[in-house]
Amino acid sequence: MSDVVPGDFREWFRGFFAWRLRKGFPKSFHAVRLAKGSRAVLDRAAAHDGPLVIASNHQSWWDPLVGFLVHDAWFPGRRPLSPMDASQLAKFGFFRKLGVFGVDPDDASGLRPFVRYVESQFREHPRSALMLTPQGRFVDPRDAVKVRPGVAMVMARVPSAHAVAVAIEYAFWNDRRPEVFLLASRVEPPADPADSRGWEEAFDRAMNGNAAELAALVRARDAAAFECIAGGGGTRTHPVYDRWLRITGRDPSIETAHRREAAR
Repeated sequence: MSDVVPGDFREWFRGFFAWRLRKGFPKSFHAVRLAKGSRAVLDRAAAHDGPLVIASNHQSWWDPLVGFLVHDAWFPGRRPLSPMDASQLAKFGFFRKLGVFGVDPDDASGLRPFVRYVESQFREHPRSALMLTPQGRFVDPRDAVKVRPGVAMVMARVPSAHAVAVAIEYAFWNDRRPEVFLLASRVEPPADPADSRGWEEAFDRAMNGNAAELAALVRARDAAAFECIAGGGGTRTHPVYDRWLRITGRDPSIETAHRREAAR
């Protein structure tokens, strides 16, 4: 039977990692944008007096780091839990200090140890936040989301848990750096909260609905549909040329709103 490699959470390291991530993220991304209405979903989750399950789609190496940004912004007082391929965790052992634990995603016998480990952490730390990508592998965002059963089994066995689905998408708008787009919704419980199959369908429904809604918002390229939770200042072309434009009294930002107005 596959065993779980336990996490070794250290709050000081979480704080240091969050600080480094906030400092370094703008080098790779122009902005992190949260779809309107999502803040209320995350605020409600933050106020929940019990464990949280935050499920996101998995298309990029960046996904867990984006999840950590969400955790740092809304759930910093909660002990984080995140599963990771044990073979990769062996290479990047420092992640254990962030609450990451190791599993074998290709071993079906590892499912029950995964659920038991999460249950034990929820009992010991009732305000933990399990953050995971239940697709279990990298998947193109245009493909339908299909959830593996582990997250549904956790929800069926932990009635005090509150589940949220967060869709993530990466796209280029007007800056040379890409943008991160997020949309959150609650995963509505099935008629029988102890039914893991019902939870699996609920996660599938919420995550696919989020992905479709977020894709439509990103394609519309309307910043007013989002709130900017990180970055989002003027666009940049090149530091030297940007400075020259400012010196000569010109705004270096790329602005296309006037074209949308003209098209109406």
